[in-house]
Amino acid sequence: MEKYMGNKSKLLDFIYKNVELELDKKDERSIFDAFAGTTNVGKYFKKYGYDVAVNDINDFSYVLGKCYIDCKKIPSFNKLIKSNTYFASNFSKICDTKSFNDSLKKLMSENKNTVNNDFMLNNKDSNYFKILTYLAYYSTAADYDNLEDRNPIDDLNFLQKNYCEFGENAKYINLVYKKTIDNILKKLEKQGNKKAASYINKFYEYPFELKFLRKSLDFIDESSQDFKKINYILSKGNIVGSRKFFSIEHAKKLDTIINTILFWNKLDLLENDELYVLITSVVETITIFSNTSATYQAFYKDYRANTLQPFRLIIPEIIEGSGRYNVLQGDICNIMDKVNSNILYLDPPYNWRQYDSNYHLLNTVSKLHKINIEDFENNIVGASGENRKEKLKYTSFNKSATFEKQLFDIIRKSKSKIIVLSYSDSESNHKVKEIDKTLKMITEFMKNDEIFVKGSFKLIKYNRKNFESRKDNKKISINELLFIVRKK
Repeated sequence: MEKYMGNKSKLLDFIYKNVELELDKKDERSIFDAFAGTTNVGKYFKKYGYDVAVNDINDFSYVLGKCYIDCKKIPSFNKLIKSNTYFASNFSKICDTKSFNDSLKKLMSENKNTVNNDFMLNNKDSNYFKILTYLAYYSTAADYDNLEDRNPIDDLNFLQKNYCEFGENAKYINLVYKKTIDNILKKLEKQGNKKAASYINKFYEYPFELKFLRKSLDFIDESSQDFKKINYILSKGNIVGSRKFFSIEHAKKLDTIINTILFWNKLDLLENDELYVLITSVVETITIFSNTSATYQAFYKDYRANTLQPFRLIIPEIIEGSGRYNVLQGDICNIMDKVNSNILYLDPPYNWRQYDSNYHLLNTVSKLHKINIEDFENNIVGASGENRKEKLKYTSFNKSATFEKQLFDIIRKSKSKIIVLSYSDSESNHKVKEIDKTLKMITEFMKNDEIFVKGSFKLIKYNRKNFESRKDNKKISINELLFIVRKK
């Protein structure tokens, strides 16, 4: 997930080497990544034999953790392959054919730039690769809806319906304008203006036809501010729109794969690790083909090149291991003292962005197997297509006034002996004055001899090009900082 904000993929070797320098032979090789995000840090340390625990509030991060951290071996899919399903019957007929083997080679070729070649060569004959090949090139609606003796799932078409240009639930009202109209509607209802109010309520009915909003003006005093506000809104071209997060071709294929996975899970044909590996494949694929820059609060007006590419399915690269692994999902402030790891790695969300909101679509796809999708869809609103009735998992780490206090509290609570904190001095995180203030506070805190081993504090800098340079952020380069200290 290269487009994930705060992604540390290019700094993994830097982080790992500096952590290793702090350890001696007596130190346990165990690490807890408290804000795991894409789980890249945990994956890297798992690869080098560490015991790994990860935590994040986001559903997609939990799914990635179950796939990349918790999964210890290549999943077998034996129960699925031996099942009495259309898939199993069809799979047994085609899996040894030349056409299927050519498709498997195609899948590997399409993943050659992101997946280790040795991993692919070692597992090309596995059921795991064959299942992914089937999903990518052979899955159809028949895989989840043609069994008379079973309960098929509904043809959800979740992405097509809600996030494609002509989807039946893809139209939206601009929420900024809607807020103004809501206030006007309340005033009209209070005044007893039933005619104008009724037309606004008709406008609110899907598919949000503007003719009803225009008609409401016939019953509102032309000299009033409410009339002028609605008239102004109607003059804008973006009051009503249609979401364009995916091309219809990509959404159709992704929906078929999602529906098939949900069907297999409903029939209890997937082990836990198999389910999470397949969902991870879908989530990673979505990040490649979505018509967005980095987050899911907005989409491009025109389809970008990535949305026009032929479909391909991502192969999650499983890291086999025999260590102790733990995947958590929750508020770190409540679980900090429940994790026993020698090293605590912290990369907190030290800016204004709310990650669970910005990545709502990935979170939703990650939990489709355990929610009532129809109820969920009824509350999808706005250009982002976010379910605004869901309680967002806000964190005080996103507020500069409480960031340092929360950070220091969890370090105090931690049972870890070595604390490693990542921090970037990019101006997109805080204002310049706030950055300097925070760096000073962290330094002073970690030099507290009552909490930390005297003289153990280190501040290590990694200078890199600033890819976020804009008119209001002119720094050519930024520093990725590692604060390292040992607790008493």
